[in-house]
Amino acid sequence: MLAIRGAIFVDKDTPQEIEKRTNQLMNKIFSVNSIESEEVVAVIFSVTPDLRSMNPATVFRKSGRAFSSMCFQEADFSHSPKRVLRVMVLLERNRFGNVVHVYENGAESLKEWRWSD
Repeated sequence: MLAIRGAIFVDKDTPQEIEKRTNQLMNKIFSVNSIESEEVVAVIFSVTPDLRSMNPATVFRKSGRAFSSMCFQEADFSHSPKRVLRVMVLLERNRFGNVVHVYENGAESLKEWRWSD
C-alpha cells in the first residue's frame, strides 16, 4: 500500500471555491500519478477549521469517483496556515514508479512550513 499526499489553499470559504479547489487538486493527483480506479483503497481529506461551507469528500463523490472517502477537521494550532484543504489517497499498487505529491495554489509553501513562536 502507498499514500499520495496533496494540499491546496482555498481562496475563500464558499461551496463553489471548495468544489473548484477540490477538483483541481484531485484531478492533478490522479493525472500525474496515473491512478487507476481499482488501485484506490480510500481517500482521506482534512480541512482547517475556517473551511465550513462544503465537504471536499462530498465534492469528490459528486465527481463520479465512488471511492470510500472521509473528511476531518484539522486541529487548530497557533500560527497554523488558514484555508488549507489536504488529502491523502491510499492505493494498493502492484506497479512501481515515482509517487508525485501535489501542492497547488500556493500550498507548495507547506512543504517548508515550520512552527514559529
